[in-house]
Amino acid sequence: MADTDTFERIFIIEVALILNRHTFLLLHRWLGLLLILPVLLLSLTGGLLVYKQELDQWLNADLMLIEQYDLYTQPLSVGQLQKRIQTAYPQARISWFDLSFYKESGYQQVRKSGVQPAAVFWIAGMRNDVGHYHAPVHNQIFVNPYSGEVLGGRKWGVFSVEQPLLNLMPLIYKLHYSVLAGQEGRVILGWLTLAWLLMIPVGMYLSWPHHSALRYSNKSKKQWRQDLLHWLSFWKYRKGKSRFQNDFFNHRWLGLVFTPLVVVFLLSGLSYNLKPVYYGIFDPLNQRQLSHKAIETSSLGQVQPMSLELAVATGQHLTEMWAKEQGFERLQPVGLSHSAFKGTYLYRSYSSLDYSDESAKTSVWFDAHSGELLARFQATGASKVDVMTAGFEAVHKSELGWWSRMLSLLLMVASVWLAVTALRLWLFKYRARRKGVRKKRSVAKSAKN
Repeated sequence: MADTDTFERIFIIEVALILNRHTFLLLHRWLGLLLILPVLLLSLTGGLLVYKQELDQWLNADLMLIEQYDLYTQPLSVGQLQKRIQTAYPQARISWFDLSFYKESGYQQVRKSGVQPAAVFWIAGMRNDVGHYHAPVHNQIFVNPYSGEVLGGRKWGVFSVEQPLLNLMPLIYKLHYSVLAGQEGRVILGWLTLAWLLMIPVGMYLSWPHHSALRYSNKSKKQWRQDLLHWLSFWKYRKGKSRFQNDFFNHRWLGLVFTPLVVVFLLSGLSYNLKPVYYGIFDPLNQRQLSHKAIETSSLGQVQPMSLELAVATGQHLTEMWAKEQGFERLQPVGLSHSAFKGTYLYRSYSSLDYSDESAKTSVWFDAHSGELLARFQATGASKVDVMTAGFEAVHKSELGWWSRMLSLLLMVASVWLAVTALRLWLFKYRARRKGVRKKRSVAKSAKN
């Protein structure tokens, strides 16, 4: 009787394992097919965006590059540059003032090419006396900070038939970020990213050696260790004896080896495109910095903002006081943003709290009229959620130096090949099933005759 009960229990476990594995296999197959095109799109556009700045400057050299200036040459003051920009765009206000070229003497990087990037400013429209809003011809402009010459501008991300290369890289960025479909595209990509993320544990489960339940009925630790060693052997690259086996081995190997990096990129993608889900998962674990999200509108800051020159000095002073208070080092300014809607200024700088100068996030917000400190944000040292999110974003955007760029390019190649092998495996099985169906029909037809 005991043997019969044991057999029935093992039989039930066996059926459950088979059904679960078959269910996960179908989920992996059809979810994978759904994601093939998005994976190819995100991988190829992401590979181009690794060098987005260099490619953009190469395509628009006359607009975005200036001659290399002497290392000790000082740029024009904030007030002088503001006047030059307002002369070129009289019915616009500066919403982002580039401060990255205000470095200590001799700190600039020597470039063999003999050229250096121009300063990048963002401008917005203004309302007239009647209250009508007039948008400027361009919203992103490029300026020589040493001579004050306004080199030109563009409507960022808007395609132009006359100048198709002018916005090529911004359009690729928008394609990668939102499939050129605005907020709706961002949300769609966010859900597809979540689907990709959920498919990873399914793939990991399917990669585990599949055995009969009879082999685990005695709870043998030795057998489990053997299966673990067998599974770890899948992490080593090997070739198959046939095209199908070779594609299967490549697909499994790529899925296992690149899983950690893929998870980082996917979580970062969720933080961009599906914030409610991302922060809904991580906010309960640790409180992130939110004071800058709750800044109230300053009525005086809206109508009587201080000058940009005074705003830069105020932002610098507030950051220096903060650095002295918490013991970090302020390395160089990045930029100043003006929100006419809120009546506030945001001053951003690169500090020892940041992962790199490209991913600088050390920021202070202050009232545009009084200069009162309203909020702060730091990438590291305050919230574990912010530390993780900023780190993932820096890796995602290849902002940690040459090695992060190489990782991104490697992941691009791996993701493309993963999608290609998935499609080839599905086509092989689909054709085999079709061939089997035709054979059965042929046999059935012959039997009738």
